[in-house]
Amino acid sequence: MELLKKAFGVVERLGAADRAMTLADLTRQVALPKPSVYRILRALVQLGYVAQDPASSRYSLTGRLSQLGRGGQELELRRLALPLMERLHRKFDETVNLAVLEGTDVAYVHVLETTQPLRLMTRPDARDPFHSTSLGRAIAAFLPDDERAELLRRADIRPRTSRTLKSREALEALLRTVRRQGWAEDREENEPGVVCYGVPLLRDERPVAALSVTLPLVRLTATREREIIAALKNVARHGLGPTA
Repeated sequence: MELLKKAFGVVERLGAADRAMTLADLTRQVALPKPSVYRILRALVQLGYVAQDPASSRYSLTGRLSQLGRGGQELELRRLALPLMERLHRKFDETVNLAVLEGTDVAYVHVLETTQPLRLMTRPDARDPFHSTSLGRAIAAFLPDDERAELLRRADIRPRTSRTLKSREALEALLRTVRRQGWAEDREENEPGVVCYGVPLLRDERPVAALSVTLPLVRLTATREREIIAALKNVARHGLGPTA
């Protein structure tokens, strides 16, 4: 019981933080010996509930904990979104992603991979920063003003590639454009050589998820781009319907 209390103390502290934490920060805040905190973190990393950034050695929660509580919600979301995803997949044979916003990340809920040999493999449980993805931008742009402002305040605007936006001011301006035009894009901003177009899925005028079509730049033409954007906007117009 005592060990569980200590472990959940670490988990709660990570969950309350607005960014990844160092071992030293966690040790101070949970008031436990550093070796004990380290052992707890290593166990949580091995179980998949905590991730450690290899560059900074900082720790953060993964989406696995939230998945335990949102399992039913995700099943319902997949049920509603799957026909829309399958329609896009049949039309373009490119990878179609469904994601939700978790903290300052987008968590992938479902992925339909392209059948073409050149593809970007995305695990359904993967996460990416919202600011560098069309999925995250599509959701963020349609949040209520106060929630969007808080999201931007908490965001760690680190470049994923040389093309990623590098300032909150640039991101704010981009989100205004996304809201006005109804769709978002990231062109080599999250992954080199990859372009992604995304739209929000609204329920009662609130973005509950986003859909995107992802493809390598070598397969993109101006005509293809127009077709993908038009199809995504058509999907977004219908949304997920009102809350039951």
